[in-house]
Amino acid sequence: MSKKINIYKNQMKKLEIENPKKLSVIIPNYNYANFIIERIDSILMQTYPIYELIILDDCSTDNSIEVIEEKIKTIDKSIKVQFVKNEKNSGGVFKQWKKGFDLASGDFIWIAEADDTAENNFVEELIKPFDDPEVVLSYCESARIDGENMLIREKSDDLYDMCRTGEWEKSYIWTGREENIYHLSVTNTILNVSSVLWRKKDYTDIFEKAGEFKVAGDWYIYYNILRNGKISWNSKPLNYYRKHGSSVCTDVQAQTEFDEICRLQDEISALYELPREIKTKQQMRRDLMYPLLPRKKIAWVMPHPGKGSGGHRTIIQNVNALMNAGYECDIYVEEDGVSTPVTVKQKINQWYEPCDAGVYVGFDLKKEYDLMFATGWQTIAFARSLPAKKKAYFIQDYEPWFFPMGDQYLMTENSYKYGFLPVTIGKWLAHKMASEFNTPAEYFDFGADLNIYKPLENVKKENAVCYVYQPEKPRRCDYIGLEALKIVKAMRPDVKIYLYGSNIEGRVIDFEHENLHIIPVHQCNELYNKCKVGLCISASNPSRIPFEMMATGLPVVELYKENNLYDMPEGGVLLADTTPEAIASAVVSILDNPETAESMSKFGIEYMKNYPLEKGFGQIVDVVNDMLETDYNDMPKIERLYNKPAFQASEESKKVNFQEAKNIPPVNDVEEHGKVYCFLRKCKRKVCKILKSR
Repeated sequence: MSKKINIYKNQMKKLEIENPKKLSVIIPNYNYANFIIERIDSILMQTYPIYELIILDDCSTDNSIEVIEEKIKTIDKSIKVQFVKNEKNSGGVFKQWKKGFDLASGDFIWIAEADDTAENNFVEELIKPFDDPEVVLSYCESARIDGENMLIREKSDDLYDMCRTGEWEKSYIWTGREENIYHLSVTNTILNVSSVLWRKKDYTDIFEKAGEFKVAGDWYIYYNILRNGKISWNSKPLNYYRKHGSSVCTDVQAQTEFDEICRLQDEISALYELPREIKTKQQMRRDLMYPLLPRKKIAWVMPHPGKGSGGHRTIIQNVNALMNAGYECDIYVEEDGVSTPVTVKQKINQWYEPCDAGVYVGFDLKKEYDLMFATGWQTIAFARSLPAKKKAYFIQDYEPWFFPMGDQYLMTENSYKYGFLPVTIGKWLAHKMASEFNTPAEYFDFGADLNIYKPLENVKKENAVCYVYQPEKPRRCDYIGLEALKIVKAMRPDVKIYLYGSNIEGRVIDFEHENLHIIPVHQCNELYNKCKVGLCISASNPSRIPFEMMATGLPVVELYKENNLYDMPEGGVLLADTTPEAIASAVVSILDNPETAESMSKFGIEYMKNYPLEKGFGQIVDVVNDMLETDYNDMPKIERLYNKPAFQASEESKKVNFQEAKNIPPVNDVEEHGKVYCFLRKCKRKVCKILKSR
């Protein structure tokens, strides 16, 4: 038999306290005439003394005002009472919360919603933790009741402990950092504001920002308050949270809730380094919403995956970001004659990151799609003939520069002229699309995984330079890079040179160095932390590596070319003229000037705090929303970020003479090997197709 809650039965004796804490109770009311008397009584019957009662009516249309005014007449005069009636509905609950805070003269606040109720010792239990001056929120377990005071459930752990860990079974006091990382980064575990006591502070900005949310504004408030304070949890169900029957969830409501869950998870993820198990819980929370969402479908048409491909990794990361945001994504990869969807999915999961998107081999779309992404010049020819409501181009590099001027260069350049909606990585490519092809483009910023790339206190700094040496990639300019380092070594013989980034040996290197080859990302972070300068050369689109270097505090030297002027910040990067002498001079200038190095290091760390990977993922979601919902042509003008002149060669560097180097032609043998490999791969595909057809 169901239990009925009766707060009037077995009332508790009031405490006699000489100097009780001053508690102001705020009751926001709108059309709760049927419950307001019990709500007020639940406050007056508290065992702990109440200092002040503030009742706010938000222009109720029932007889709430008359009921409240009659009730106030019966309240003991020892309690300060204010009754504020809005002439016009405020249009937002957080405006009422702020009004209550502004009116309150107590040191502690209880926002007691008008349709909820509480045990007599609610305040007595929750006020105790405030003896610790760092506690800013104190809350308790909530039982759920219906409109007739019938008990629905004695606890609410089914709503906040979704993994059934049982970690809320015991009371605790945690730092706000711990609460944000382990609880509020996943979901709003503080289900009902009536269950919370607050230390009164000025939360004006937080309340105003919370007004941007339709569903999750209270979650936003709690996590921001806890950035500076502790929280206390009481496992006793002292609060009664009233649920008024079931309501129908519309597609719009479900989408709004999902969007706000993703937004707040991403915001908190950007603030802290979250453990892997917490990231898993975040995804579980999103997954709970998927069945309710009206999911739009996106197809990704991409070249066949290759091991170690940064471009493919970026594609998969953004596919996952869109799936996390509620989109349904499928991947269509180039036919190679031997691969199956299962083997391609295995490659994606092993080489890049786990991805639950559907995978198909060949460019024959299996569904109707709201949006289709081409992901390279070679996919545009196929994508032009494929059916989709809208077509987009995911541009990671200015690919015409991969080829000599000729048919292939022009065909690649033409891929930007077929009306696909462009989204680019970084500002420079978006600028180039708009300025040279008259094609409005949106972009997402270069970022770094701040959980990996960060300063390390226990790593000893060496007088060393690290260089991204990838001889198989022409855009990395390995000849110029090695010549620059050879000059550095001649100018400063005590400098150690680290090469990393490729398992291909490439050229004969005739100066002292250590080649680390391909190393895991955590070792990259250690390398950046122990070096004094990072040299990264990219002659086409900016590389993500300088941003990862900056995140660790490593000053960066790059080329002064148009591709780097729109995304590289002056404070953390030094752009040098393209001669080996100028590049070497830039490296040596940082090595020789500790103050410059320190300034660049501090700037890079602070700058990259604003550019976690999650920011870029949020931007791609916004871009896709824009593609699907607007005309996609109101793009802001993109300005250069780097406005200093190119760093020029010093006289010292010009005097360094390498006679042997002049006789080494800058021909990339690795590139020639790559062409042979591609030719053989095409032959293999054709042979496989012939065999299949027999």
